[in-house]
Amino acid sequence: MPRYTYQSAPGLRIKAAVYRGSAQDFADALAEDCRADYGVAPNVRVWHGDGPVTEPPAATAR
Repeated sequence: MPRYTYQSAPGLRIKAAVYRGSAQDFADALAEDCRADYGVAPNVRVWHGDGPVTEPPAATAR
């Protein structure tokens, strides 16, 4: 399964996870859960692998 690095919203900690699906599918799923989990509006950024988060994200979702 692909490994992704992600940030659910600005100011939240950058984390990594394994997800069975595309980067966009993962970003969309995180955006749905963000409000409930963190109480903030989602602004999800997802990168492939453990690469540097200074590069453009592979997927985004709100």
